[in-house]
Amino acid sequence: MLKKLRVVVFFLCVAFSVLGQTNAFNATITNYVKVSGGFMLGWMSKGTDSVVKWSPDLATPFSDLAVLSYPQNSYTDTVHWADSTCFYCVELNPPAGMGLIPAGEYQMGDSFGEDLADELPVHNVYVSDFYMGKHEVTNEEIVQVMQWAYDNGKLIVTSAGALNAQGDQQELMELDYLYCRIIWDGSTFSVKSGKGAGHPCLDINWYGAVAYCNYRSEMEGRTPCYNLNNWSCDWNVDGYRLPTEAEWEKAARGGLNGKRFGWGDLITHSNANYNSSTNYVYDVSSTRGYHPVYNDGIRPYTSPVGSFAPNGYGLYDMVGNAFEWCWDWYDDGYYGYSPLLNPKGPSFGSQRVIRGGSWNTVIVVGRLANRSKFYLSSYAPGFRVCLPAE
Repeated sequence: MLKKLRVVVFFLCVAFSVLGQTNAFNATITNYVKVSGGFMLGWMSKGTDSVVKWSPDLATPFSDLAVLSYPQNSYTDTVHWADSTCFYCVELNPPAGMGLIPAGEYQMGDSFGEDLADELPVHNVYVSDFYMGKHEVTNEEIVQVMQWAYDNGKLIVTSAGALNAQGDQQELMELDYLYCRIIWDGSTFSVKSGKGAGHPCLDINWYGAVAYCNYRSEMEGRTPCYNLNNWSCDWNVDGYRLPTEAEWEKAARGGLNGKRFGWGDLITHSNANYNSSTNYVYDVSSTRGYHPVYNDGIRPYTSPVGSFAPNGYGLYDMVGNAFEWCWDWYDDGYYGYSPLLNPKGPSFGSQRVIRGGSWNTVIVVGRLANRSKFYLSSYAPGFRVCLPAE
């Protein structure tokens, strides 16, 4: 029996010509996905049933695992359809609040030629499988983890902010920040009312996001990824970490590549929380300006996480609501020398990459190819966490 069973099936229309048969399972095995404990093979076209098969190794015949049907399918928690392409992400035992991002290659960058040169050239990137938080980290999650860190002697907290007690000391949170929704009473963190509970936390800079990952890892018995003495990352341990820029874009696309957004090329306020004050041809919202529901006169005009439909990987708010910190240093020419396999960004820089746009930015910034950056000590972005899949 598979341990932590997960099934990932990603088959494009070109697979029909590659295998040259209607029945993929009677053909030579050329498309498969490695998963924990073995290999998965599957395929489907619209309006048909298909079988997902599993084998412990490629030398052993594949056996049936599940029959998948469209549109009704009790096995899947994420289904994305585009033309006759089928992408399945069937996660039977994921970490709580996480979605599986399957391994694979995609084209990273701006295939429309619409914005800045730092999104070019469009290039192929292969990303190994990993888990990503389905939601941006919320104010309550920050409070829970930072309270644990304080109680365990890992934080120094004042009325102005919080600093890491060990390592290279940096301010992690700014408690007097304009948009801060977190309260400190001298011994306890709590969440303010109004734009607090259920909303993404905007009170964490890059250092704070990294420290949060370490503290949450320790709190849950995982090995921390980051060395807070020099803010380096150990990619081989099981702790929480920030996504790389390449991981973030693959996850945001949700298996639908070559599009502006995770659902297609057009956007309205029914898709995401953003500022439509500038009229782009692909922004077809009926109103202009801030989101008409969340523009309530109390800034920030964030929306509760999960207020809009998820993408093909089950991730929410990859466009708008809050910018999200990535691991990578920013270099406007990085795409010209980025490696194919699991790129992790330049080795140095002065700013870190942020992605996804926010409630306050026009939608050109929310395109999935867009690259933005902030200084490490800046506030306003949110973030989400990742875990290794193996």
